[in-house]
Amino acid sequence: MNRRTKHNIILLAWLAGFFLVGSGVWSFQAGHLMILIYFAVSMIMYMAYAFLAKCPQCRKPVLLRPIRFFGMEIYTWSLLTPVNCRHCGALLP
Repeated sequence: MNRRTKHNIILLAWLAGFFLVGSGVWSFQAGHLMILIYFAVSMIMYMAYAFLAKCPQCRKPVLLRPIRFFGMEIYTWSLLTPVNCRHCGALLP
């Protein structure tokens, strides 16, 4: 199982967890806050993973996409893992 398949399974598990938490706690008095906390914690975990998941060839983050904007290189987030590294073009395991 490669990194892309694992990432897709984790993304589907997160989505299922989001719907389970959302449907289970929405009727509580502070249910909407629990959903926001779930979203915030998962966002922090994703940001940490986005910086730690690196290409084995060039050691640059895989989930950050470089784009050129007025001559500057800006990084944007990518939700899905690419097949090839966006920096060096190597096939990701």
